[in-house]
This record gives sequence, C-alpha cells and structure tokens, in this order.
Amino acid sequence: MSKTEYKLSLRSAILVNINIMLGAGIFINSLPLAKFAGALGSAVYAIVGIFMIPLVYTVATLLKIHPGGSFYTFAKAEINETAGFFTSWAYFTAKLASSTLMIHFFSLIVQSLIPIFSSINVITLDLIIICIFTILNMFNLKAGSRIQLTFMLFKMIPILFVILSGLFLLSTKNISAENIILSGIFPSIPLVIYAFTGFEAACSLSRHIKNPDKNAPKAIFISYSIVILILCSYQFLFYSSLGSELAKGAHYFEAFPMLLQIVFPFNDLLRFKLKAILQLAIASSALGGAYGILYSNNWNLYALVENKHVFFKDKLIKLNSYNIPFWCVIIESLFCISYLLITRGYNIPLQQIGAFGSTIAYTLSSIALIFACKKSSLLKKIIWIPIISLINCLILLGFCIKGFITTGAIPLYAFVAVVIVGMIMYFLTKKRSNNF
Repeated sequence: MSKTEYKLSLRSAILVNINIMLGAGIFINSLPLAKFAGALGSAVYAIVGIFMIPLVYTVATLLKIHPGGSFYTFAKAEINETAGFFTSWAYFTAKLASSTLMIHFFSLIVQSLIPIFSSINVITLDLIIICIFTILNMFNLKAGSRIQLTFMLFKMIPILFVILSGLFLLSTKNISAENIILSGIFPSIPLVIYAFTGFEAACSLSRHIKNPDKNAPKAIFISYSIVILILCSYQFLFYSSLGSELAKGAHYFEAFPMLLQIVFPFNDLLRFKLKAILQLAIASSALGGAYGILYSNNWNLYALVENKHVFFKDKLIKLNSYNIPFWCVIIESLFCISYLLITRGYNIPLQQIGAFGSTIAYTLSSIALIFACKKSSLLKKIIWIPIISLINCLILLGFCIKGFITTGAIPLYAFVAVVIVGMIMYFLTKKRSNNF
C-alpha cells in the first residue's frame, strides 16, 4: 500500500480518541474532586459519563448515516450549509485552545523538572513545541498513529502506578460514610465535563478510517467506554489509598509525592527518581492530548476548504506528498500561537473556549440527528435519543456560559469575535461563488 493510500485501522482510531480524552484532565482533577466530593469523586466521572451517553450515541449514529463525514457534513446534510460551516468553524477554532492549554501545561512541568529548560521563557518553549508538532503533522497518517502510540505508552505509566498501588493500599476506612460528600457532586461536574471532550475525534478523521461506516462509530463507543473505566478506577483507587489526605494538597503536583511516601516510606532517593519519572509521564500525557487534537483537527478546516467556504481556497486545497493539507496544518499552528500570546497560557480561558466550542458542535449535531429522524421512518423510533442529547447539551452550554460569567466574559467575547469573522468569510465566499 502506498503512503498516500494509508487508512487508519479501528485500533488507531480508538488510540487517537483515547489519547485526546486522557490529556491533563485526569491528573489535574485528582485533588479538586477529592476536596469537593471526597470518596464520591469517581462517582462524578460515572455520572457525567452516563449523562453524555445519548450524545455519544448521537455522534456515532450520524457517522453511520454519513460514513466518512464530519461535524460539517452532519449539520450541512440535515440542517443547512450555513449550520454546517458554523458547527465546523466553531469546533475547529475552539479545539485548538485545548491543544494550546495542554502544550503550556507540558512546558510548565518540564521546566520544573529539568534545569536546562528552566532558563528558557515558558512561552518560547511552547512556541518551539508548536513548531515541532507542525513539522510532525506534515508526515503521513501512519507516522502520526505511531506517535500517538508512543504518547499513550508514556501516559499510562502514572495511571497504572495509581491503579496498581491502589489495589494493594485500598482501605475501606477511606471510602467510609464520613468521606462521602454528597453536596460536592454538583460543583464537581464542570471539572469532569472537560475530561470527556475528545471522544468525537473520529469525526475529524472518519474519511481516513478503514470502513468508516462501521469503524468510526465503533471507535467512539469503544474509546469512550475505556476512558470512563480508566477515569473511575484511577480516581477511586487514588482516594481509597490516601483518603482525606488527598484533599489536603494545594496543587496536583502534591498528589503523587503523597502516594509515593506511602508506597516507599524509607527510600528518599527512589521516591525522588520515581516522582520525576511520573511527572514527566504526566507531562507527556498532556503533550499527547495536544498532538492528538492537532493531528485530527486540521481535517475539519480542510472540509471547509473543499466546500469553498474560506479565503485562498485554491492554495489551501493543496496536499503535500504525504497527502496532508499542509496549509491547514500551518493555520492550526497560527491559531495556537495566537491563543498562546493572547492568554499567556492561562488555563481558565483556554479551557472555557475549548469546552464551549465543542459543546456548540455537540448541540448542532444533536439537532441534525433530530432532523434526520424526522426524515426517515427507520430512524423515527430513536428520535428520543437525540432529543435527550440536545437537552443535555443545552445544560452543558449553560455550565459553559456560567463559567464565563463567573471568571470573566472576555474569553467569550474573543471566541464570539472569531466565530463572527468566520461567518463573514463564509458569506463573502458564498456570495462570490453565486456570482460565478
């Protein structure tokens, strides 16, 4: 098979989804969930996971109806072309904020662990990583899938360490009634929502997956189920090992030293070395999530290019020798650089933009499946699923908007401005096409 004909296997598609979902969120949430919900931290993952099942089913069903399709395809085919552009543009631009956040998170960890990097300005280090990822994404999809596997192997080191340690250290005392905080479930939900975004990455790559009508939906269901299992097990066993002590940490960096102190109480040197290894593995987890987004997201922009919705479409449509839309990859990087320079890597606005844009795409996809169900007698019997999905998406949008109001609306205004610029571009290119 030539390199231009390479198609992602089901396993590779699952790997991409998991790599994006298991970013930095699983580690960042360890302490806050322990503080808010105590022993119920893992239950919050399960609650949100169940809450989002109708949405997961909706996206998977749309991939069955439109094999090889994307968010653009779903909304355009079932609603209209304008909805298709709006959905894809909002998702494409917002998802890059998540990637920028993960890259910055990686840089901060590396600077704290490796002295030679501490002398480099953190923003400069971020820019170097973005440039490296830009170069790596110029190669074929097969090379990219191998890079995904490498990142997955690294990020599983701290996850497996917590799970295996927890199996030996599990204490029923730590999960007793006194450590169950029911009132903390609700405030924990917004933290957990972010950890589940990314299950839809197969949509961006579906045209490059073998047998997309079967494998793309399977990739979503399988990866989502695996991630729920990992998240719940990780948080439950972490808390069952440390109990309320886990909630006393001020920063996630303190979580693993606590666990290491219990596992290796008399070996300071070993604890020091393992701490460095685990922190580097956590950093690679964030970096893997960022790479997974950049690896898949450029095809969302390419879908808009193919449909002549962007400026300079004749240039952007070109593929390199590896069948990669290299100008789309470069534009991705420019967006990341812009987010980085504007926010200086501050996590809250980047996280809010990423979650908000993704939720917009989820909402319009739910509406698209409702329309599809109304058109087809075969699909009418499942219309209740996208309706529930839509209701859930509106609730998630409410959480996102509340977050903007609570922490400051400037990121919301900035994102709306980007969307408006995109819509202006869409109508201008559409007008030009109609004139011809």
